[in-house]
Amino acid sequence: MLVGTTLLAASAAFAPTGALRTVSDASTARACVATMQFKSMQSTDTAAAEQADRAKAAGMTPAEYEEATRQAAKAHLQTVGLHADGAAGNGVQSPEFVRKMWGVPSVPAVPEASLADPGRVIATVYEIGGPLTGVLSGSVAKQLPLIPHIGIRCHGTEYFYSDHIEYRTVPVMEEMLGDRPQVSIDLGPAAQSEEEVRATLAELDAEWQAKDYHVFDKNCVHFASVLADRVCKKDDAIEPKLLQGVLDVSERMLDSLPEWRRALGRRVMNEVTRLVVVSWGKASQEKKEATADKLGVSRGE
Repeated sequence: MLVGTTLLAASAAFAPTGALRTVSDASTARACVATMQFKSMQSTDTAAAEQADRAKAAGMTPAEYEEATRQAAKAHLQTVGLHADGAAGNGVQSPEFVRKMWGVPSVPAVPEASLADPGRVIATVYEIGGPLTGVLSGSVAKQLPLIPHIGIRCHGTEYFYSDHIEYRTVPVMEEMLGDRPQVSIDLGPAAQSEEEVRATLAELDAEWQAKDYHVFDKNCVHFASVLADRVCKKDDAIEPKLLQGVLDVSERMLDSLPEWRRALGRRVMNEVTRLVVVSWGKASQEKKEATADKLGVSRGE
């Protein structure tokens, strides 16, 4: 039944944004790191095996790799900082996953001037797993820092990938996910106007449909990385040393399991997860639109 538990937890946990709220309510429930570059690929049934090959090439145990990744992130935060140009706002952001993933107790808040500037790009990393993060951690025999979702905000709108590329006004997403543990990162000024961002989304749309979703290598975190690079003024807009720990939640989710259990779970886990994501995307649309109507803002799509 452990594999079944893994599938249940993973299918719930990797459904972006509001999916976890529904499942939870229903159940009440360092240099080597730099060499592992992420490249977005078309969804394939061999994705997890390819990820495992890249993990093996690092020459470390899963625990050693996690610690190396954490130390690389910590060093970056201590020397460069979290936000563009080393900026820091008043106060701190201190969800528990920051300590687990980046090795620090807290990170600086986003500067108020950046939050007030619609021309800035803000990436928000959400922990959407809640109790299921612990369930999934037990199922895959490793302590996951969070079940992540990332939204990219600019020009008053938050963009993300669910069963398709979605965009909703910031007030709607704050209403939907404001109570989730989260960290926002100021990525600096946008390189594109609102119209250009929408044109970019149109270009990406054909490769980010429900059929393209892959729990291991093409989920909402991967989309956020691709979009941020397009709309910001620099490559690797979300610092790779920080993003890697978020990516690893899905990319290296199975690497502490015996090979027979990894092989058994790969394809089925992805197909179940894809089904949940598609179902959530459709089911949550009405709630998002109702929230937008209540707030008197654009519904987005």
